[in-house]
Amino acid sequence: MAAGVPGRTTAAHRKNRANLKAAVAEHDLPCAECGEKIDTTLPRGHKDAFEYGHIKSVKAYPELADDPANGQPEHLRCNRAKGSGSSRPGLGDPSEVW
Repeated sequence: MAAGVPGRTTAAHRKNRANLKAAVAEHDLPCAECGEKIDTTLPRGHKDAFEYGHIKSVKAYPELADDPANGQPEHLRCNRAKGSGSSRPGLGDPSEVW
C-alpha cells in the first residue's frame, strides 16, 4: 500500500493529478462543477487554478480515493465549495429530442 493519505498525498494521486491536468491543458476540458474554462497556468492556490476533484467523496468511498476514474477537473474554488460531498448530479438525458 502506498504511503500517505489516499486520494490526496499518495504517489498514485500525484500521477492522477498530473495526467488530468495535462488532459485539461491539451483538450481544454472545463470544470466539472461550474462548466467554465480552467487556466492550468495559474499557480496552485489561486481560486481559479486547476484542482483534482473526486466524483465520489473520498470520505464516503475511501476505496475509490486513488482510482483515476473517480477524478475530475475542477477549479480550486469549486472543489472547496463542494467540500467532502460528491459532485452535483447532472441534468441527465432529456425525455424528448427537441
